[in-house]
Amino acid sequence: MSARLSALLRLGSYGVTTAFIAVIGLVAAAVFISAAGSYSWGVLASIQSAAALFGVLVGFGWGTTGAAEVASMPSELRPSAYADSLVARVYLITVTYPLMVIVMGLLNPTHLDLVLVGSLAYLIPYLGASWYFVGESRPSRLFLVDVMPQGLGVLTSIGVMAASKSLVAAVTAQLLFNTLAVCLGWIVIRASAPDRPRLRWSVQSTVRLLAQQRHPVTTAATSALYVSAPMLILNAVAPASLAQYAMGDRLFRVALTVFSPVLQFVQGWIPEGGTANLSHRVKQALRFAPAVGLAGAICIALLGPLAVSLLSQGIIGFGFDLSIPFGAVFLVVSVTQVLGLACLVQLGKTVALATSTVFGAVLGVPLLVASTSLYGVHGAVWALLASELVVLIYQARAVIAELRRRQPPQPTT
Repeated sequence: MSARLSALLRLGSYGVTTAFIAVIGLVAAAVFISAAGSYSWGVLASIQSAAALFGVLVGFGWGTTGAAEVASMPSELRPSAYADSLVARVYLITVTYPLMVIVMGLLNPTHLDLVLVGSLAYLIPYLGASWYFVGESRPSRLFLVDVMPQGLGVLTSIGVMAASKSLVAAVTAQLLFNTLAVCLGWIVIRASAPDRPRLRWSVQSTVRLLAQQRHPVTTAATSALYVSAPMLILNAVAPASLAQYAMGDRLFRVALTVFSPVLQFVQGWIPEGGTANLSHRVKQALRFAPAVGLAGAICIALLGPLAVSLLSQGIIGFGFDLSIPFGAVFLVVSVTQVLGLACLVQLGKTVALATSTVFGAVLGVPLLVASTSLYGVHGAVWALLASELVVLIYQARAVIAELRRRQPPQPTT
């Protein structure tokens, strides 16, 4: 099999995985809105958004740079490295879950039962092995072991919601299947390792490991902060507009899910060519990824209002005034994902990756607070776009500088 055909087959495998998740996620949103109403669904969406922020404390950077690190790691060392990360993340979730419940409970005192169940349901996947399977370039494992159980959980929750009209019962179904996915991931990884690694519960070793993750977790935390901040701010100052922003955010995240095969493929493909071809493959990735991102952005901008109308059965208003900036946000984020999570990591510039997101947060969060407070949902999405542009510019400059440094000197005449 040619290298090009093999690459296309791998990319196609990732595509099947993401299509499965994207479709059932949209169906679930439509059923939940119809059965529970736009406001309750908006609360659920805010819990999901908050989980993306608090989940950073659980994933602690492994979901950000773990795939690229696994791809460049000797295969015999990978299972033990995953086992150590799992122990660390189990410790972290025991601290993070109560913290998230307190924050979201204060914001949504009338939905405490949903906060209790939803916070755990959407934090549990951060214990999973999706990044590990991407790093070892095993899309079949990613689908069967991680994505399929979670997807079955969403499908089950749709049936539970239709029968019970209870968001709490529906999300409980997701919690059970998400936990199953985490357990299956560890079982498969351990069973496939010749040395059968064990979970070592040493606190000292875990602390040392977490210290090594300071740059990846800084990247993940600051990025999640300004991506999740609009929902949290709207939840606090303008809860009536939660559903409107949540639909735009849902379209954005579905588009990122559709784009993820490109990122997952690139994260494994760049290091496969070896050090000699690293710069060339980085350049190739950066020629291809923006074109895919632009196509997705156009779809969001042009089809977003129609999609929201169909999903919410006309309950939630969403026009081009929101779909266009959300499309622009997707374009910028799709490029920065490849620049940062694939290119900068493989170029050994995780510090630059972390710094870019810090700049984005330092400039973006105050702008988000001010714009959201003054202009509501429109201010939130435009401020988010400004934050992401800061990250894009910094990362692009860092990649270009490193590629120029790696160029061989030109012969003199």
